[in-house]
Parts: sequence; C-alpha cells; structure tokens
Amino acid sequence: MSNDINKRAPDLRTTPVRRQPWMPWVVILGIIVVAALAWAFWPHTSTTNPNAPAQTTTTQPTTTTPPAKTPAQQ
Repeated sequence: MSNDINKRAPDLRTTPVRRQPWMPWVVILGIIVVAALAWAFWPHTSTTNPNAPAQTTTTQPTTTTPPAKTPAQQ
C-alpha cells in the first residue's frame, strides 16, 4: 500500500439534480388536458329552466286522411 501524500483524494461531492426547463410546461399541459376532458365528459344537468311551464298541448295535423276501407265495406 502506498502512502503517497501527493495522491489526490476522490471527489465526494455530488452534483445537484437539475430538472429539465420544459418539465413544468408538460405538467401544466397535462392538467389542462385532464380538466378539458373532465369538463367535456362530465354528466351535465339539464340547462332548461325548471320554473318554466311544461308544454302539454298537442297540435292536430292540418290534413286528415279518412281511414282506408276494406273491399268488404264497399
């Protein structure tokens, strides 16, 4: 074993882990996409006014045709 005093010591420092500069934009884009899909596919309630009166009248057709006669009735 050598006891050389000029021997360099190993570098024990760690380099900091740097995030990529585009990573926050990917996260923001993902949140926007998930929010848009949730809004598009979420079951919406009816947009009609619940206080509006319901239309219960039916309209009669303007022209009526007489029922077809069978040959025995002629």
